[in-house]
This record gives sequence, C-alpha cells and structure tokens, in this order.
Amino acid sequence: MTGTAVKLVAAAAALGLLLTGCGTRPDAPAENKGGELALATPFTDALGLVEAAKQGTRKSKSSKATIDAVQGDSKVTGTLLAYYDGVATKVEANMTADGESGILRLVDQTLFVKLPPAEKAELKTDKNWGKIDLNSEDPRTKAMGKAMLKSFEMGDPAKLLELVEKTGSIIRSEQTQLTGVPVNHYFVEFDAKKQFDLFVGDDIPADQRAKFEKRFEGKDLRIPAELWLNAEQLPLKITMDMTSFMKSMGGRETGEAKSTYLYSDWGTPVDVTPPPAAEVGDYLEMAKKAGR
Repeated sequence: MTGTAVKLVAAAAALGLLLTGCGTRPDAPAENKGGELALATPFTDALGLVEAAKQGTRKSKSSKATIDAVQGDSKVTGTLLAYYDGVATKVEANMTADGESGILRLVDQTLFVKLPPAEKAELKTDKNWGKIDLNSEDPRTKAMGKAMLKSFEMGDPAKLLELVEKTGSIIRSEQTQLTGVPVNHYFVEFDAKKQFDLFVGDDIPADQRAKFEKRFEGKDLRIPAELWLNAEQLPLKITMDMTSFMKSMGGRETGEAKSTYLYSDWGTPVDVTPPPAAEVGDYLEMAKKAGR
C-alpha cells in the first residue's frame, strides 16, 4: 500500500506505541496547573508508582496532546484529542507526516482515515474516508492493529506505569518544575525485546518473527525515556529516544529517532464520532481494487 493515508496510518502505528501518556482527571478540575495537591516524593520502583496511580484513576479520562517526532529524514507532528476508556477509547488526530497532512479518527476500535483528493483519484473512489478494522484478521493489518489497540489502552497513569513495570525500570528521579508546574521527573529505560513481545508477540508470521529474533540475539537493547508527572500523577510531558535502538537493529535510517509528547487540558470534553457511513469505504478493499 502507498499514498498519504497509509503513510499517516504507518506514522500512527509507530507513534501509537508511545501513546501511553493520557490519564485521568481529578475530581475537581486542576486546569493543568498541578499545584492543588502536594507533590509526593518520587517513587523508586514501578510497582509503587503503579499502585499510587491506580488510586487516582477515575472513569472519565481525556486530554489534548501535541506530538513532535523525528526518525532520520522523516518527521511527524500533530495534535490529538483523546478519551480513554478501554474498548470505548476515542481519538481524533490531526497529523502531518513528511509534509503530508491528514486526519485520523479512532472509534469503536476502528481507524478512519481522511482521504486527500489525490488518493481518492488513485483509489478510484468517491468515498471521503477509508476505514481499517484494528481487530481484523487480515495479515497485513493484524500485527499493526494489535499494537495500536494495546497502545491506546495504555490510557491512564496506572497503565503507563504498568508498561514500565512490565518492560522497563525507573533509573532515577528528581523533583523539579515544568513550565512553572511542580513535577516528579522520572528517567526510565524500556527493554526493547520485552516491548516487542508485549505489543507484537506471535501476531506476525513466523518467518518475520524469526528475523526480528535474530536481530535481538545477544543484545540487551534499552530505550531511554523521560516522564514528567504532576501532583495528580498525570503526565505533562514524555520523551523517548530510540536512536541507539534503531542503529543497533540495523535500521536503514540514520540520524536521530526521538519523540516528544506534551499533554494538557485534562478533562476536556471529547466528541469523536465515525464519519457518515455513506462517506466511508473499506480501505484495504479499495487498495486491493486499485492494485496495491
């Protein structure tokens, strides 16, 4: 598959693995100032942080986020409005990948991609949107779909730190301020092999998995990240640096591979709905008919 839409989907799939920073709102809106509660002493272990985050979890979860990611010569930027609630998670993303802009919506575990005029012409369709079922058994989307769904489920502080607990560790921490907000600043390392198993596992063909396993062989690959959490245990900023990991895995891309996420507007009402049915077509079917 080629085209703007699939480029955006690929970017979303890659970024989806890092979309673990959206959390819950406190009982009283804090306007993202982070100063209404006393800043607790940073945890030294992920388990303790997970338990603390669970105590603050509420059912209504929403935020806005901005993304700035680079991998070699490729650059992805965007804004997301997200409501996280397990299978009911909803996301609207306005993204730009390598200069090409588009809109993605996640509703009912289905990804809707706005088709630009050039791609509509290439696909020979009058539909304005393409949809991709992230629970599809189609081999071309199964692994990506599972990875994206799992990452979208990491929607609250407890889930975020569960990821650290399962695939990494807290290296050190400090108390500081981020744009005037008191925060606990955590330095984290993720085990790349554990993340691969958690997000992809056996959902890719055996021959492809064997290739990845060979690349991991004899290597202890770590991915450094930093988390800034306010007094409500809500992340305000997350950074991840995959530069060393990509080079160790023999990637063709050179240069940096870094991502930065900034979170704000906790408790913002989120109203993301599927596009009108008459404007939607099955993206994979359209691509097949177009000979992709």
